[in-house]
Amino acid sequence: MSRGPVDPRLLQLSGPTRRWTAVLAVVTALRTVALVISGIIVGRTSASVITDGTGLADHRAALGVLALLVVARTALAWVEQRYSHRAAAQATEDLRVRALTVLAHRDPRTVDRAEWRTLLTEGTEGLGPYLTGYLPALMSTALATPAVLLVVWFLDAGSAIVAVVTLPLIPVFMWLVGTLTAGRTEKKLMTLGVLSDQLLDLVTGLPTLRALGRLSAPVAEVRRLSDRHRRSTVEVLRIAFLSSMVLEFLATLSIALVAVGIGFRLLDGSMTLAAGLTVLIIIPEVYNPVRQVGTRFHDARDGIVAVDRILTLLAARSDGDTTAHPGTTGGAGEAGGRDAQDGQGGQGLTVTFDHLSATGRDGPRPRDVTGTARPGQLTVLTGPNGAGKTTTLLALLGIATDGVTGTARVTAGPGTGPRLTGTELWDRTSYLPQRPVLDTADATAVGDTSGLSLGQRQRAAVHAELDRSRTTGRDLLLLDEPTAHLDTPNARTMVEALRRRAAEGATVLIASHDPLVTAAADHHIEVRP
Repeated sequence: MSRGPVDPRLLQLSGPTRRWTAVLAVVTALRTVALVISGIIVGRTSASVITDGTGLADHRAALGVLALLVVARTALAWVEQRYSHRAAAQATEDLRVRALTVLAHRDPRTVDRAEWRTLLTEGTEGLGPYLTGYLPALMSTALATPAVLLVVWFLDAGSAIVAVVTLPLIPVFMWLVGTLTAGRTEKKLMTLGVLSDQLLDLVTGLPTLRALGRLSAPVAEVRRLSDRHRRSTVEVLRIAFLSSMVLEFLATLSIALVAVGIGFRLLDGSMTLAAGLTVLIIIPEVYNPVRQVGTRFHDARDGIVAVDRILTLLAARSDGDTTAHPGTTGGAGEAGGRDAQDGQGGQGLTVTFDHLSATGRDGPRPRDVTGTARPGQLTVLTGPNGAGKTTTLLALLGIATDGVTGTARVTAGPGTGPRLTGTELWDRTSYLPQRPVLDTADATAVGDTSGLSLGQRQRAAVHAELDRSRTTGRDLLLLDEPTAHLDTPNARTMVEALRRRAAEGATVLIASHDPLVTAAADHHIEVRP
């Protein structure tokens, strides 16, 4: 879980959050000064009017200062609202990009897609309430509450003692509420992840269900998951409402105790009316920030849980996660690709699998893969669905590492040259997964990609990557089922383009069970479970 009210990892990793925290500290300090001065002016002016019989015209200077302070407080509130939302949007985008970058280079067998889909959408949206409500309340508690309490002490020590005694009750109840809601919030996010994942699967399979006349089959399961999510959400809301009532009651009771004490001291003449009115005006600001922390805590709870998971993921990478590699098939490291090839004297790359196996939930998939892919050849990893062809490619790139035995290596030359790993390997590799994502350049070439089918995306991505590999000198092409969503004429055109690239000296390795691809291959490597 997070390491305190404000996770220091968030400040270390998120530049927008650091900048917003600094701005917020200044805004909170200025607002506290304006609040205290306003309270003193109102208290002294009111007491003078009541006791001395003076009119408001006699206090024009004080009222003018009060008007300026009101304007200043309004301007500070506007600054806080404006920049808090901007900081929240920037921090959310920053964390999403960082997390997606790490997840994209992790072994996909170890990534819970349903969970992370929920955390990076619904969960990170909670970062907005965290930065716009919870963090300002914390800052006010840390800066405004002690400052106002110190002013109250100088005006009336008895009221300050009552505040010091009653104030800790609110954090105690907040801690109890936080303990109760922590597990329930995580349960709610988990349920939402399962529900969204099932709904996405349902939408994907609707044509098949309709063809089989089974459209109503998933209704009961979706209803069950919806009811489960509703119950978990209601549990969190019930505790939130009850805790808000308790916090309001404690704060109101504490202010009432201070007011009663002031009343008695005014009766026996041990306190001036000006001091009493000033304390009554500013004493709510001792409790209000702490009360706001409790109220905003529930609004930001989803964001707190999601951010903690994301920061743990990023910290694991920075502490030595070697599964992430720089460079993707989208232009990163392009100059490095040319330098790497020139550094090897133009030699092609040889891929060698030596008894490669990868143990997963269903046993070794793949099992004992052995074979070689050479420059100038189109080599195909063949095998049935689920045999482990994708895992074989990921193991070659160093992405899949859990449970992998044997070796998968890339060497320069005929197989006896130096082995390429990490950045050096990625700078000479073009990799296209089963569901490629078109980058900005590709999108410009083919227009709006939102209306493209998966087959059209594959064609655009493959042709763009072939052009990029020629330009940047990337001479190892790894493709995962590039013809899976193409008709026969388009598949044949794509295979011919890949053969031409191989004839130019590149090493082309394709994972496929398409008979058209296997028939066109120069060499086959069998992958079996």
